[in-house]
Amino acid sequence: MTGIADRVARADGACGDLSSTAVMEIGDLVTYNGKSYVLRGLEPMSVPDRRAEIEDPDSGERRSVPVALLTAGPPQAEV
Repeated sequence: MTGIADRVARADGACGDLSSTAVMEIGDLVTYNGKSYVLRGLEPMSVPDRRAEIEDPDSGERRSVPVALLTAGPPQAEV
C-alpha cells in the first residue's frame, strides 16, 4: 500500500477516482461514450469541472468534454 487512497474527497464533497484521470497523459487513448479518442489537452487539476480536449483518431475532429466522463483507454503498444 502506498498510503494514497484509491478515491479522494474533493472540497465540494464529491469523490474522484485516482486510478483513471490522474494517470492520463497527452497522447493517451481514452474512452468517451464508448468510443476511443486520443487525449490532446487537459485543463489543470485545480479547475472545477475540468475539461479535456480529445481527438477522433479516424476523422481528426476535436472536441472538448468533461474529464469526469472519460475513462483511461487500453495501453498503447510501444514502438
